[in-house]
Amino acid sequence: MAYIPYRRDPSVFRFPLPNRIWKHHLKYPDFSVLAYLHYRHHRELPGRASVTELTGTLGLKPGAVRRILDVLTRQGLVTPDLVPVVGREKYFSLPDEVFYLNLGSAAIAVYAFLLYRENRKTYQCTLSYKAIGYAIGASNNTVRKYVLELEAAGLIATNRTVVVGADGMERNGCLRYTILPVQNAVELRDRQRLAALDAAVERQKVKERLAASARKGGPVA
Repeated sequence: MAYIPYRRDPSVFRFPLPNRIWKHHLKYPDFSVLAYLHYRHHRELPGRASVTELTGTLGLKPGAVRRILDVLTRQGLVTPDLVPVVGREKYFSLPDEVFYLNLGSAAIAVYAFLLYRENRKTYQCTLSYKAIGYAIGASNNTVRKYVLELEAAGLIATNRTVVVGADGMERNGCLRYTILPVQNAVELRDRQRLAALDAAVERQKVKERLAASARKGGPVA
């Protein structure tokens, strides 16, 4: 996610998205592009968003990005200069960090919908895969896949609810989602990168010892 220009305190820096964004029934790639343009606009980043910037940030192909920008422009959601159209209305917010945690467009859209639906006091919401999929234009299997990705990233925790049927039998209900502090995900990402770097250094050391041993014709120390 090379185009995030700076890192700031995730407990403070969030950007708003209008609640009406869900009324347009955008599919998740389109939603994520529009969300990024809102982020750019709110942070007053210089210049116009480029196709390269969007592909690098959201993991989309250039052709898909061009198509999405054309759709968003024709729908009047962004201006020809790719500035999102905003007004005085109700908003929910996303942390800036969502764009550099190596999440794809589908995971970003799922996460955004959970934040939109969360109880602001408990940081929880209970939703079916079907409800989430309807909001972001995805199948149940796609939603399930990216819920697992968000859990692995440390952004959410889930637990299964129980419902009691008319026959008195208990059955599994929808998942209850708890939105975790985004700082957890940032720290997890940093630990994983450090561990990967340490592993790469160790592999290089082993490679060098093997090469040195081969030159001397003896066993590896």
